[in-house]
Amino acid sequence: MKSLSPVAGKTILIIGEAGFLSNDARDALTARQALLAGPVVVSSAMECLSEGLVFDAVIIDVTISDEAMLWMNEWLETRRIPFIFAHDQRPETTSVGFVLSAHPSDIEAVIAALFGPDPSYYH
Repeated sequence: MKSLSPVAGKTILIIGEAGFLSNDARDALTARQALLAGPVVVSSAMECLSEGLVFDAVIIDVTISDEAMLWMNEWLETRRIPFIFAHDQRPETTSVGFVLSAHPSDIEAVIAALFGPDPSYYH
């Protein structure tokens, strides 16, 4: 039976330090049948992207350097690969942005942003 999850069978590259993707968040995404690569640190991610490895979407830690963020933003937009920048936990100072956590509303927001009804929407 085919899964109804829009993320089922999709490969998502996670860019951030080792602790960026919690085990609970990983489990929440894989429970929806997503295939995850990473997390990989920024320098390795830039190598992976430059080498032409194929991903359906990318989740990037919002705390990476501005230079790396701009490079990835341009690289991914040019190739029309959906991506978001996310926090690994809900920031105390603001409630905006994406959060990569196991909380169902956070996971659903991430999935909707990456694979929702408007495929031309890149973050």
